[in-house]
Amino acid sequence: MSKRISLISIFVLLNMGIGRMFQESLGMACFSELSILAITSFFFWNASAKQIKKWGNKWTVTSSGRNILIQSGLGLSASALNIIVGQVLVVFLMTTVYQCTSPSFDILNASLTNNIAVNLLCYFLLLFCFVDIKKEEAIAISQNGNTESNFRLSVSKNSSQFLLSPQEIIYVETSNNCIVLHTEKGKFVKYQSLKSLSVELCPKTFKRVHRSYLVNSDLIAHIQKNHNGDGILHLTTGDAIKFSRTYLNSITNK
Repeated sequence: MSKRISLISIFVLLNMGIGRMFQESLGMACFSELSILAITSFFFWNASAKQIKKWGNKWTVTSSGRNILIQSGLGLSASALNIIVGQVLVVFLMTTVYQCTSPSFDILNASLTNNIAVNLLCYFLLLFCFVDIKKEEAIAISQNGNTESNFRLSVSKNSSQFLLSPQEIIYVETSNNCIVLHTEKGKFVKYQSLKSLSVELCPKTFKRVHRSYLVNSDLIAHIQKNHNGDGILHLTTGDAIKFSRTYLNSITNK
């Protein structure tokens, strides 16, 4: 959000500078008009940012020439709307508050004062700003997905070493100073704390349901609550695991 506000602020100031030079070239400079247009543009583009993001997701400008034309049309429309809204406010405030006529009331002059090219540039930079964010999010999701899919948990049994994928784990329980992993391949004992194991496994899938249990939430069939808020988790594998009301919200929220 701070990046978006900084970007919009830069272009508002740029537009004010260009508008000031244009007014001075006509010999009718009006700082009040420039201020109104600047404030209008700042709020307009901030309010439009969410919609621009939706348009960017729907018509990705880097995917085809057709989408570039669509985005150009949307950019021109948004820029024109900003100019119209700004000029309406200028006329209203200049006639009611300052009680004078804007020196650049002419539509052409008004359009050039609130430079449409700068507005269009602002639109596209906001668009590419969101496209970059979208790419970063996609990369992060891809990396996380690869990490989870490639993750294997090393366990041993009868002098043999096994590599378990998280999907194979049904639930984990504590037992004295170790943990017992209940899996599709049987039970495995590991000298590790339940808390540290929960950090290694995907927190969206593996839920702490009790101080002694960690459960694969994808295997929860239904929840049976007692009158005190505690209860039993019935898994699709037929296992029944007790849960504590302390962890109920984490179980139900995925």
